[in-house]
Amino acid sequence: MDKYARVKTLGKGSFGAAILVTSRADPSEKFVVKEVDVSRMPRDEREAARLEAQLLAALHHPNIVTCHESFTDRGKLCIVMDYCERGDLYQLLKAQVRARRRRRRCACQP
Repeated sequence: MDKYARVKTLGKGSFGAAILVTSRADPSEKFVVKEVDVSRMPRDEREAARLEAQLLAALHHPNIVTCHESFTDRGKLCIVMDYCERGDLYQLLKAQVRARRRRRRCACQP
C-alpha cells in the first residue's frame, strides 16, 4: 500500500473492506482498494482469490471496472480498481428505480 494514501473506508463486508485511496505519485488519481483478509482462509481459497484478482486484471471492457493491480500486504489481498464516483451498479439501479417511481406518482396525480 506504499503507492497509495488512504482517504476513507467506503464499505466493509465479512471478508474485507473497500477503501478510497489516492495515488502518492499523483494525488488527483482516485482508486478503490478492495482488501480481502486471506490470512485466515484455507490455502485453496487463498489461491482462488489470487486467481480471481489476476482474471479481473486481464479483463478489458467498457462495462467492467478496470483492475489496475493486485498484491498482498500484511495478510490481505489488495485489488486496486478504478473509483466510480457515482457509486456501484446497485446504487445506480436503486436511484433509477426511485426516479421512475417519482415520475409515476407525478403522472398519476390530477
